Amino acid sequence: MIGEWNPSATTTETETLPTNDELRQLAAASGTPADVSEPLRTRAANWIRNDQSEWEQAISELEDAELINVAFFYIRAEQTLSGFESGANNPAIRIFRYLKSQGRKPDKDIVRKMKAETDNRFIPHGDALT
Repeated sequence: MIGEWNPSATTTETETLPTNDELRQLAAASGTPADVSEPLRTRAANWIRNDQSEWEQAISELEDAELINVAFFYIRAEQTLSGFESGANNPAIRIFRYLKSQGRKPDKDIVRKMKAETDNRFIPHGDALT
């Protein structure tokens, strides 16, 4: 029937995992997130819904410096671009947790810089209750 909402047709699936190339494009634009192409920016906003295990799968082949730049992309995008509001789900937190779990925790100077660039109180550690 036309015009009838079918709840089973509604999907809340997360966006597909980002490729290494896409993540490297985000890392390259970490200083100015608005410079990312519109299609990639839309996909990047959708990746916010991916869970920790999906992020770990997507980022496992990137170097630490690239990961830090992807984190800065999301921190700055949340501050400047519509659609990137994420709070405790900011991918920067997922990246920080991944690095910490690998024993590659970012330097304190990087953490200070992250905190200085955002009003998101969850950066970089996430929600203490999860």
